[in-house]
Amino acid sequence: MGSVGSVSGRTVALLLVLSLLSGTFVPPATAQSSDDPPGVSVSVERRPSDHGVVRYHLDFETPEGAQFWLINYTGNVVSSEGFVTDRTKNGNHALRWDGDTESPSMTITSGVDSGSGREFAATDEWTLAPTPRVSVAWQVDRNGDWEYFHPFQDDYPDRSVSFADAGVLGAAFTYVGRYDEHVRHVDGQTVRMIVAADASPRESPGDVFDALGSASKRLPGKSPDDVLLFTLPDPIWRGGYASPKYDELWVHEDARLDDPQNLWLHEYVHTRQSFELGDRMRWFREASAAYFASALAMQQGRTSKSAVVGTLSSKEYGKSILSKSDTWANREVPYYRGALTLWSLDDRIRRATDGERSLMDVFDRMNRRNESVSYTDFRKIVAEVAGRSLAPWLNKHVTATARLDPSQLQKRNDTGFNVGAAAGGSDGNAEAGHQSGGEGGIHPPAKIGNLPSTLILWGCLGLVGLVFGLTAAQFISGTVSRLRGEE
Repeated sequence: MGSVGSVSGRTVALLLVLSLLSGTFVPPATAQSSDDPPGVSVSVERRPSDHGVVRYHLDFETPEGAQFWLINYTGNVVSSEGFVTDRTKNGNHALRWDGDTESPSMTITSGVDSGSGREFAATDEWTLAPTPRVSVAWQVDRNGDWEYFHPFQDDYPDRSVSFADAGVLGAAFTYVGRYDEHVRHVDGQTVRMIVAADASPRESPGDVFDALGSASKRLPGKSPDDVLLFTLPDPIWRGGYASPKYDELWVHEDARLDDPQNLWLHEYVHTRQSFELGDRMRWFREASAAYFASALAMQQGRTSKSAVVGTLSSKEYGKSILSKSDTWANREVPYYRGALTLWSLDDRIRRATDGERSLMDVFDRMNRRNESVSYTDFRKIVAEVAGRSLAPWLNKHVTATARLDPSQLQKRNDTGFNVGAAAGGSDGNAEAGHQSGGEGGIHPPAKIGNLPSTLILWGCLGLVGLVFGLTAAQFISGTVSRLRGEE
């Protein structure tokens, strides 16, 4: 029996090492019912008298012996039952379950007048409104920790959604009305396109999915698991809008894939922006989306360099300074001056690295940061990627009013928008030809080795080998001893 116990111990040790090697050690599964937040049924409808207002009614189920609050909610709370108005310890307004009502409920509304007035709209046929945010603070044991869940934004453990008519509830957008739905699995993600029933998109869903799939393969980092895309007609603003946090976006029905600024790709690039930006970097979010949208459209053969240059250099913004949003002539400054600045920056990085690195590497490193990216951080990242400081040039074009000469940019690679140059070409004048999904054009960022991970891997493999060797040696030794005893 002693040998069995010894072998079992070694087996456990071996399993622990193997679990370390795989990256996780999963404890035995336990029942989740007692720790789950209260189940909730959400019903959504438009207000009959005002189609610009969407009403959300939430009915909660509450098991005994627990308490919960509704906190950090946005929108307008119209009514509630079974909740008491209260304040949290930090003074925020909240609704506290009274502890007695078995099925407490609340009704909250959200309107299209939120934001700047361009992001949302309503007609007699449909409404697109911002999805409100409600945090459920849940505590099973009064002496235990609080858990936080978001019925509209998270994969809530027990949630059902219904519409009085028809609609789609997203984490960022709520669409109420009839629609057509198209789904495509591209590059490891599911893209769901919701087309308003009265919309007539200029581009077919298939062509849009092809463009997004091609773009996804070129952009760094992990693609989102799910992308929710709405296609809407007037009176929605003739542009687009995206929520990078929730991977949701909408585009006007007239958007064209051959447009130099390609709204489809522009809004999709936003879903790949995981970084937070400091005040002096606010321009970068729209500027990088505009730059990469045009570059990707060129790489796909959907537009030309001359069209892009003509579009991005068509407007003059005087003394607007990218890093100071209060100096912008209008909100379009990042889309034009910002995109041109990034075009030139990408060219400088490529020439400094003989084509080995690009703005894509800067984008990738910004996405990997866990804190907000300041302008100082941005200059350091650019220096790391380029192999030398570009601070003087950046200061002139980001924190001052220096203007780029479009004619100089026009002289660069005919088809590449600086992203089609052959690797190793330092002057950007290599002939790239017409590209559509080939190896040229935008390429993934340069690979960076991960030495600590490699050492951990080999250390784990060595430990596995050691444990296995000791186990085998002990087994052989015991076998030999038994044979000698029999002799």
